[in-house]
Amino acid sequence: MRTSTAPRPARRRARALLAAAAIVAALGAGTGVAPVAQAAISPVMSYDGASVNNARIPAEAIGIETATAVEFDRGTYWIGSAQVGTIDSVTGDGTVFRGTGTVDLAGRSGSVTLVAKLYKGKYMVQKVYKVLRLVPPVPLGIPAGWPNADTTGVPAGKVLQPVGDLEVTTPGTVLDGLDIGCLTVRATGVVVRNSRVTCADGRMLAVSLQGAKGFVMEDSEIDGGNGAAEVAIGWGGYTLRRVEVRGTQDGPRLGYDVTIVDSWVHGLVRDPDVHTDAMQSTTGARITVRHNTLDPRTPGVGDFLNAAVQLGTETGNHELRSVLFENNYFNGGTYSVNVSCTARLTGSVVFRGNRFGHGGKYGPVIAPAGVTFTGNTWIDTGAVVPVESAC
Repeated sequence: MRTSTAPRPARRRARALLAAAAIVAALGAGTGVAPVAQAAISPVMSYDGASVNNARIPAEAIGIETATAVEFDRGTYWIGSAQVGTIDSVTGDGTVFRGTGTVDLAGRSGSVTLVAKLYKGKYMVQKVYKVLRLVPPVPLGIPAGWPNADTTGVPAGKVLQPVGDLEVTTPGTVLDGLDIGCLTVRATGVVVRNSRVTCADGRMLAVSLQGAKGFVMEDSEIDGGNGAAEVAIGWGGYTLRRVEVRGTQDGPRLGYDVTIVDSWVHGLVRDPDVHTDAMQSTTGARITVRHNTLDPRTPGVGDFLNAAVQLGTETGNHELRSVLFENNYFNGGTYSVNVSCTARLTGSVVFRGNRFGHGGKYGPVIAPAGVTFTGNTWIDTGAVVPVESAC
């Protein structure tokens, strides 16, 4: 039963006036009264192509983009009463308007609320609030004691003999001091020492192991030719010692019976169709990864890439058992260690005594409950790294 005596058109006009007044009040005073803004969508602040909201952001000067449906032509960034940046470049297509600028977060820590104040002409037309989780900026440099350019790869002064692409079919072959193109091994017990593989012809595997159980590579390098090769080496039955891997889209793939020690995987190349990881296993068992430096990023390139270690993806039968990552240095990636909920943990999967840098975009670790984590700490503070639930 209606209790109002006002005609319905009059009530609608009254509601419209109240709504308009509320919008004007919400926009803020600025230096005058702003006109009514366009229909709102949820505004977004982005860093490196992803939302900053509750993301781990380095406490340094970084570029942030603000996107909204409200038309604006300039803006400023604030934390509390301190201005920390200016939006100088604004573009728009009539539907979404985007502004970019540098925000100085140096010297801050913990959770902070970043406010973008957006203006059109002399009027403030919108405020955008986002919570950032600030972490110490950590360079891509490798801490002392971990594998690096001095301790992996071809020894200094070693002269290599160019031989081009090789296919090895004789069991027990030893390759020493060679500059190889792409390498295919179809025999057991093959050893590669003091050599470099540079595979740049678009193959999936720079080092392709086919029926090649017992393969060993040591004091050597695998170069993917600036992303020409998708995977450094795969899929199983091999050992790497003091090997440097760079320039592939993915580092070593971990299948069955794999051991990797004292090696360095870095400087990988993103492909839009590949989750770029320093190491990845879709299915595997009897895997040992000990005392390696694993960081897929490239210095000077603002791309976190996917992970230092990715276990379990959408391919394979997803089984993982008897897997040990011990005493490694992990950095980079959206999460440095990412164990997918798709992984079938039919045996032990253990991360023990590893050290982490702060270069993971959203955190150090995300994993399901069945994975064991013990003694894994931040490299700078020694505090135990948190493990976020993946499922």
